[in-house]
Amino acid sequence: MTLLVTLLQILPPRIYQAAIDTAIRPGLAAQQSLTKLNEEAKLSGQPIDAVKKQELEKTRDSAPNVLFWISGALVLVIVFRNMFSYVNSYTMTWIGHRFVFDLRFATWRHLQRLDLAYHNQTQTGKIMARATADIELIQQLIQGQLVQFITDLVTLLAVLSMLFFLEWRLAWIIIALVPFYVIGYLAFLKRIREVSNEQRRLYDEMLGKLAEKFSGIAVVKAFVREDYERESFMNSVRSKFRVDMIQVHLNRRLGLVSGVVSALGTGAVYSYGGHLVQIGEMTPGKLVAMTFYIGFIFNPAVRVIDFNNALQWAVTAMERVFQTLDTRPEIEDSVNALPLPDLKGEVLFDHVSFSYVEEIKTLDNINLKVSAGEKLALVGHSGAGKTTLMNLLMRFYDPTQGRVLVDGINLKEARLETLRRQVSMVAQENVLFSVSILENIRYGNRDATLDQVIASSKAADLHEFVESLPDGYETMIGEEGIKLSGGQKQRLALARALVTDPKILILDDVTSALDGETEARVQDALAQVMQGRTTFIIAHRLSSVVDADRIVVFDEGKIVDIGTHAELVEREGIYKDLYEEQFRSALQSVGSNNA
Repeated sequence: MTLLVTLLQILPPRIYQAAIDTAIRPGLAAQQSLTKLNEEAKLSGQPIDAVKKQELEKTRDSAPNVLFWISGALVLVIVFRNMFSYVNSYTMTWIGHRFVFDLRFATWRHLQRLDLAYHNQTQTGKIMARATADIELIQQLIQGQLVQFITDLVTLLAVLSMLFFLEWRLAWIIIALVPFYVIGYLAFLKRIREVSNEQRRLYDEMLGKLAEKFSGIAVVKAFVREDYERESFMNSVRSKFRVDMIQVHLNRRLGLVSGVVSALGTGAVYSYGGHLVQIGEMTPGKLVAMTFYIGFIFNPAVRVIDFNNALQWAVTAMERVFQTLDTRPEIEDSVNALPLPDLKGEVLFDHVSFSYVEEIKTLDNINLKVSAGEKLALVGHSGAGKTTLMNLLMRFYDPTQGRVLVDGINLKEARLETLRRQVSMVAQENVLFSVSILENIRYGNRDATLDQVIASSKAADLHEFVESLPDGYETMIGEEGIKLSGGQKQRLALARALVTDPKILILDDVTSALDGETEARVQDALAQVMQGRTTFIIAHRLSSVVDADRIVVFDEGKIVDIGTHAELVEREGIYKDLYEEQFRSALQSVGSNNA
């Protein structure tokens, strides 16, 4: 299709040549006849004007008829060219959109499959750049620049063939200038590619800073760091601006070289072509056609070279997108993974060790068996390994050594989907989405009925609050639940976890940021939902774990003590120290209030 459109584009110069030659040739013949007539009249003085004039009129009358048919042919060529150009443009645009659709979907799906370690180690802004800006660059290349590049390339080949057909000597003059284009291109290629890579790196860095700072805008304002962040962002923009200008400078220099070569070629064709017309070896129509074809040679050649800029950007974007697609998740189903049956909830950590960084153990040889339905508390100083152990149970990570078993089944041999549908986690800071309360709760189970949602809300002590809202469960909560209090967010997150009816429930320090009254309400809700479920409670406030069946004390990645609250406060150790410290803090708080 592109070839056909190109051929229709280069046909008009041939028509112009025929028209000019057809119009000029009779005119020249007529002029020569008139000159001869005058000479004969002067020499002979015979009355032959009438005969000669009749011959001249016949010669002149034939030119308009030929021009009429040539003009009609030109109109038809232009109409067909536009029709085929439309079909060609629509087809290539559809192909471009479809390719980008498939690529964007594949990238997003793959990003969802990548494990938690990848997302923790990669800035959110950089991930966003892969799925949006990089793919848009590829889309622009396919839909715009690539189509133009193919058209220009086909045009160059077709026009060169036509030039050799018209006048091979002028064609060789133009061909002789092609090496200068190649030399200019190669001289700038490596540097342009390096600058393009730097542009993409700086763009990702800028986008990453934006995403990071906007997500933490409250901290920025709280510490009055607006001026600092504005200056920091301006430095990023300034760095990218400098690199952008280097890229522009390189491309303009390359374009300057191309323009000089184009000017030399045009001048050579006019000069030598005019000489050939003067000596009668070329018709004026051919020279006009040749000058038309120069526009189809040098201008497309310049665009072909300019295409390098878009190509380098797109190639860099493709490398980054496919680098993401080539990243394999560390946590994925094994080939022989089987779905987990309905769990009872027995958990075994068998000689489990784990390291985020090599040679630094976050967990060291953990051996722990938890019975189905048991309420187990995990306590210890920050960084002791409590949350990491639960991440292994959710299989966000795999142990460096040892095994994690649920109902006797190694998690590495189970399908992730069936595990995470039966194990739910409620964290201290839960992510809520800017949709309705109903949609946030249903996020845990998309097939949940309204009755199931209400039952989960009642279990989480949230239903009465929701019913008091004008829009009830259809109330929009804003970004990250900004319209809700801390306690309401926690109960909403708890309802979302409960709607899956999990057999194993993980509560990661869910009450540490709540006031006493709100904590009491959340604790009442938790007391109901923990019944019949294996529950892991990570807590810094020991008041929330005194009723646990067992309390496991962690220190520097190891289990240093296990027992009930009553047992642990009676013997020396970390738990007793924590209890006494919090007890003293509570007494001091009460004393200050009384004062």
